[in-house]
Amino acid sequence: MTLAVLGTALLTSCVKGFDGTEPEPTPTPEPTPTAKVPNSFDFSTVQKVKLNVDYSAIKTYGSVFFGVYTQNPFVTVEDAPDDSWNESVTPIFEDYTDANGKYSATIELPTYAQHLYIATGNFFTGMHLMEADVQNGAASVVAENVNVASTRAATRAEGPGVSTDDIAKLKMEFKTDGKTRIYQDWKNWLGTWNSASGRPDYLIDKSTANKNLFFSDAEMQDLYSVVGKAFTSGSAMNKEYCSSPDLLLEQDSEVSFTVLGSGTCWNSSLGYYYYTDDNKPTKPMDINIIMVFPNTQDGNWPRAKEKGLETYNGNIGVNRGEAVQLMYYPNIANDDKSGATKVFPKGTRIGFILRTQGWAKQGNDYSIKCKNENYYNKKYNTWCATTDGLSYSSDTGKFPNPNGESRGAKFSYKTSDGQTFTIVSFEDALDDQDFDDLIFALKPVNVFAALPEIENKKSSTNGVYAFEDLWPSAGDYDLNDALVNAKHEKEFNESGKIIKETFYLTTYQNYVELTSGLALTLETKTAPKSIVMKKMAKGATVAEEASFTKDGNVYYLTSDFKGELGTTYILELSYDTPLGSSADMASIKPFIYRVVGDKNWEVHIPMEAPTAKMNTSYFGTGDDCSDPSKGLYFVREGNYPFAFYLHGVNISVFENTILKRENESKRIDEFFPDFLEWSTSKGTKKQDWYLR
Repeated sequence: MTLAVLGTALLTSCVKGFDGTEPEPTPTPEPTPTAKVPNSFDFSTVQKVKLNVDYSAIKTYGSVFFGVYTQNPFVTVEDAPDDSWNESVTPIFEDYTDANGKYSATIELPTYAQHLYIATGNFFTGMHLMEADVQNGAASVVAENVNVASTRAATRAEGPGVSTDDIAKLKMEFKTDGKTRIYQDWKNWLGTWNSASGRPDYLIDKSTANKNLFFSDAEMQDLYSVVGKAFTSGSAMNKEYCSSPDLLLEQDSEVSFTVLGSGTCWNSSLGYYYYTDDNKPTKPMDINIIMVFPNTQDGNWPRAKEKGLETYNGNIGVNRGEAVQLMYYPNIANDDKSGATKVFPKGTRIGFILRTQGWAKQGNDYSIKCKNENYYNKKYNTWCATTDGLSYSSDTGKFPNPNGESRGAKFSYKTSDGQTFTIVSFEDALDDQDFDDLIFALKPVNVFAALPEIENKKSSTNGVYAFEDLWPSAGDYDLNDALVNAKHEKEFNESGKIIKETFYLTTYQNYVELTSGLALTLETKTAPKSIVMKKMAKGATVAEEASFTKDGNVYYLTSDFKGELGTTYILELSYDTPLGSSADMASIKPFIYRVVGDKNWEVHIPMEAPTAKMNTSYFGTGDDCSDPSKGLYFVREGNYPFAFYLHGVNISVFENTILKRENESKRIDEFFPDFLEWSTSKGTKKQDWYLR
C-alpha cells in the first residue's frame, strides 16, 4: 500500500468506524455558564449617627424638644424681630433632651443627611438654631447662653424712678392719635408701681401671704416644664386652646396671678376684668379693666442678643415666679371701689387684656431699644383680650383680626396627684400665632372650670417601601408594583419620655395584574402594655379597630394589596413604663407576600431575611442570587434591586414619576437620573437621588 493509499485509509477510518459503519456524531459541548455575581450593595438609605446635643448653658427648666433637619427650618421675616418656621421644611428626626438639656444617642438618619440643622422653639431657648456636619458617624452641637439679662440679676426689675399710679401716661384707652377712644380708662386700683421700671409695689409677699396663692418651688418647676412642652416659638398654638372661654370660678375663691415668662422684647401692659355669663361684655367699651402689670417684660427674651438688643437696664417690670393677688370690686361699673374684697364669687368669669407696647408708649426712655428701628416705628395699635370680640388692632399684619377674636390661649395641666393648674398666655401682635409673649398661671388650683388639657407632644419619621412583584424573575425595575408610605409616630409624656408608638402603612400601586398581600414583622425591645390594630379606608377620616392575621411577631395586614389601595394599616403600641430613649423604640419590616400552598412567596428589601413561612426554594432561581448560607437575601446581579426602602421621604416624591400610569415599565433611573450613580457607587454618591 502506497503512502497515499495509507493516508486515505487512515482518513477514512476517522470518518467511519473500523467496521465500515457511520459513527455517532460527537456532540458539541455547551459553554460553561458564567456564575451570576450578586451585587453586594444593600441599597440602604439609612445611616446610624451618634448625635450629641447640649442646651445646658441655657436655663431651660427641664427637657428640650428639638428637631433635626437637612435644610434651615427658619424663615427670616423682613423688618421684624422674630423669625418663623418654614412649614415646607420637615424634620428627619425629633426627640427630647434629658432634664439637664443634654442629649446623646445613636439614631437613624437618611444617608443623604450630611449637614444637619438642629432647631428648637422651646420657650426658654427661643427659636434656636445650630448646625453640624456628620463626621465619622457622629455629629455634635453645643448651645451658648442666649440670655443677656441673667448677668444683671442684681438689678433686674428695678429702676431709678419713684412710686406712681399715673396711668394716664400709658394712654391705655386711645389709639395712637390720642383722639379715638377704644376702651375705658384703665383703673390703677391695686396700688402703685415704679415709674421707671413699672415694677408693682403690690406683689405678693410669700413670707406672709396665704400659701394657696403662690406656687411652691417644686410646682414652679412643674409649670416651667409644662411651658417648655406646650409652647413652640414661631409655631402656631393649638386652636382649641385659643378658642377656650374665659376662666370660670366654680366656687367662691381668692385669685392670684403668677408670671411664668415673657417671650417678647416688647414692654406691654396687662390688665384684668370680670363678668358673669348673663352680663357678658360685647364690645371693648363694656369692660372695666384693672391694671395688673404696667410692664410685663421679664428681661429674659431668649433672642435679645441675636437680635441686637442694646440694654435691659430699667426696662424689667417683673421677675418670673412673682405674683399679684387680684381684687373683686362689686361696684366697679359705677367707678366705685367700695366693697372691695379678695374673694371672687362663684360664677364669675375672669378675662385679661394685654396692651401691646403699653409701657413703651408713656413717652420716656424706659422701654427696650432694638437696632431694628424700622419695625418698632410701626407702633402697632393693638389690644389683646382673652374674650372673643374684645380685642382691637388697627394693624392688618400677617394674621389680621378684624372681628377682635381672643388673642389669649387658655388651658390646664393636671398633675399626677390630681391638681389642675390653670394657664393663660398671650399673642401680642398679628405677626405670628405662637401665643408665647406672656404666660402666667392662676391660683388656687382646682377652683376653675375645666379647660382643654395640654396635649402630649408627638413627632414622626417617614419613609417609602417599593417592591417589584415579579421576583424571582427579572422585572422591569420601575419599582412601582407595590409602594408603601410608612410613618412612625412617637408620643411623649410631660417628662419627654416615649409612652406610645404608632406605625402607619398606606398602600399605593401602579397598574399590575398580580395580587399580592402586605405584611410586616414587628420587632420590640420593650414589651408594650398593649398593641391595638386599626385600619382606615381610603378617603376615611376615622380609623376603625381591625384584627390582622398574626403569626408570632408577623402581622398580615391584607392579602389583597391591589384591592385595598389607599388603605392605611395601623399598629398602636402603648407602654406602662416609658421608654428610656429613642434607642428603645420598636421597628417594623414590611414585605409583600402571596400564599402558595402551605408556604409563602415573599419579597423583602435586600439583605433582609424572610419569615419562617417563606418557601426558600425560590432562592437562586430566575434572576435571584440569594444565598442564605452567606446571609444574602433578595439580591441579584446588576444595579437594580427587587425592592428598597427610602428613608426620610414620603410618597409625594413619586406622584409625578413612577406613580403615573404612562410611566409603567420604565426603569427607575429614567425618572431619577442619579439613581445609577448612587447604585454603582454603592451608596457613596448622589445619596439624595430620590429627592432630585
